[in-house]
Amino acid sequence: MGSLAHDVSLAGYRSALHEYCKSVDFAFDSVAGEIITQRKPARYAGDSLRPLLVLWACAANGGDLTDALPVAAAFDLFDRFMLLHDELADEQAESIARWGLGQSLNAGDALYAVGFRCLANDVVDPQRRLRAAQIVAEALLDAVGARCNDRKGEAELTAAALHAGAVVAGASPERCEAFASAGNALGAALECTDEANAERAAMASAQLVRRCVDSEDYNEFLEAARYIARRNR
Repeated sequence: MGSLAHDVSLAGYRSALHEYCKSVDFAFDSVAGEIITQRKPARYAGDSLRPLLVLWACAANGGDLTDALPVAAAFDLFDRFMLLHDELADEQAESIARWGLGQSLNAGDALYAVGFRCLANDVVDPQRRLRAAQIVAEALLDAVGARCNDRKGEAELTAAALHAGAVVAGASPERCEAFASAGNALGAALECTDEANAERAAMASAQLVRRCVDSEDYNEFLEAARYIARRNR
């Protein structure tokens, strides 16, 4: 369990995530359900990196991806919830213009609830999953607070993704904290508007992961770090 997973690229987890996300049930007859259905992508296009980081962190610690997939799907739903939350802050948003503020809020609440339902589904190790759910809940609260202070909350959520993946895998507390610290640095790259600083934050997070694991091969995390830095250019 001491080495990084280097036989599968980060993008290699996308197919498994896509298949699991297709099984998530949005079957409730309401306007909110229609909003969610219309906003649900036809296929997972990798727009959100955090769900993939959950799976990567689990595999990097020798964990069972079966237990990590519901957690990754929850991050996908929570990312979509946060995007809708941001959209509703704009009175000219398309969803508000079409459905009204009340129904759009209902859709956001539903996404939030379905995300937590995912965290309670298909549990392999109850104790680890409960700890992962706690990590996610705390990160969401921190991210909402960050948005109240004109920050995106990317650092909190990205740290939680790597932290939760390591926890589900059964990594030691020290390794879990190291992965959380790396995710915090990686998330800082998402919030950085300066290209040089974004690249520096991404590289620092990759180096931290290299120090916290036994393997010298950390290309997958480096790939993710560089990708996030490039996204913010």
